[in-house]
Amino acid sequence: MGETGAVGAPARGIWIGFTVTFALVALALSRVLLSLTDPANTSAPGFMGPAYAAAAVLLAVIVVGLFVRRADVSLGRGFPWVVGVVSFVVSLVPWWGVWTGATFGSSIYSGLRVPQGIVQFWDLLLPMQSIDCASVGVDVYAENNGCLADPTIYAPGVLWLQWVPFDLFSARYVTGLGVLGIVVSSLALLLLARLSTGLGQIVLLVAAVGGPWLLLLERGNLDAVVIWVAVAAVILVRRWDSLWAWSVAAALFWLMGTWKYYPFAMGLMLVPVLRLRRGWIVLVGYAAAVAVFMAVTWETFRFSSSSNSAMIDYSDMWTLGRVPVVARMLGTTVGAGGIQFGDVLLLLVAVAAVAWGIVVGLSLNRVPWRPSMLATSGSSLFLASVLVAGFGWAYKAAFLLLAVPLVSSLLRSRAGAVVASAVTILLLLGISGVVVWNVVLATLAGIVIAGFAFGLAGVVLVRSVRPVGPDPDREGVRA
Repeated sequence: MGETGAVGAPARGIWIGFTVTFALVALALSRVLLSLTDPANTSAPGFMGPAYAAAAVLLAVIVVGLFVRRADVSLGRGFPWVVGVVSFVVSLVPWWGVWTGATFGSSIYSGLRVPQGIVQFWDLLLPMQSIDCASVGVDVYAENNGCLADPTIYAPGVLWLQWVPFDLFSARYVTGLGVLGIVVSSLALLLLARLSTGLGQIVLLVAAVGGPWLLLLERGNLDAVVIWVAVAAVILVRRWDSLWAWSVAAALFWLMGTWKYYPFAMGLMLVPVLRLRRGWIVLVGYAAAVAVFMAVTWETFRFSSSSNSAMIDYSDMWTLGRVPVVARMLGTTVGAGGIQFGDVLLLLVAVAAVAWGIVVGLSLNRVPWRPSMLATSGSSLFLASVLVAGFGWAYKAAFLLLAVPLVSSLLRSRAGAVVASAVTILLLLGISGVVVWNVVLATLAGIVIAGFAFGLAGVVLVRSVRPVGPDPDREGVRA
């Protein structure tokens, strides 16, 4: 890959995108800090410390990004295995400690600032209980249904697991399923590391011991399965680039959407299927299946998404999202619809980051499009849940790890502006892969990462529809 004119228009465009994005981030931070001047905001003193910390950390990232021009780190071929093994060990050991009653398990979680659930694999237990209740005819979406303490918030597709033979998906098997989830998730992280280079692999290693990743596995949340599906789909279509393989991938994306709705955004990964003859059938079929499911389950969708608007949670613990960050800002209503200026501001941050990523993508010669599929998936999942829906627990940051292979590939560029952009985003990825206790820092970093990755990957995927010359995924990246 390379920049078309190292000191020409592309470089200027990249630096403009960089500047505008972080100028908007600074404005968002200033609105948070100014909330201290609002006498009605009695919670402001409680989050001023984290807000100042967010400003200091982001300033440091910007300074590093402005000065780095070369960062192509070379690591041994076995390093991806280190990433996978570390993820497995650091996830399994504290679980084992808690399961056996040893005090070191909770101590490790506490030291890594990972909040334990009420029970182990709590987020996995809840849908399994819903499946058990639905299997005996209970309406799990009804209030006071006599089987669940609260109506289930999962989409109807989860309940289809009751038809799997031998009742494998049941609350009786939560422990086994949770441990299996740790193994498969660690394998997925290993595969991401194999697709990444140098600094990107180091970021994944950091994430393997970070709060968001460990929280995802400690809870046994179904979002881990979404990550598995994204990685598996890329492997599938790389091995068999045919309509049947793309159709299987589309079916898996659709199934994930029937569990939680926002994974329907993974359908953007299907854009390269248009390279194939009659590939449009896969895209049209996917869009039609999504439309039908949404129409049939519209009320369930509204119930599932309505809870986000109330998720303010002023304690800086474990949360991401537009709603809690805007709640910390000095409030200003825009127009007659009650929209807050903070909502508009965070949307502008995302738009600027997308534009920045697009300019970087346009400056490149040839980039592998399969890593771009992963980046599109991770960024769209994060934006759909954290920016659009407005709230997400800290493990949503794990979606951003899907962007590491693509962003790390930029480090091989000879263009300083491209390398600086990649280093900046990778530093932010390292931050989002660790932080679970500073909602302003983690959310702003995540929105910038997701926006940049979405814009960059979008350019590559659109270009993949009409490839020119050898397939870069098979021939390598041109620097």
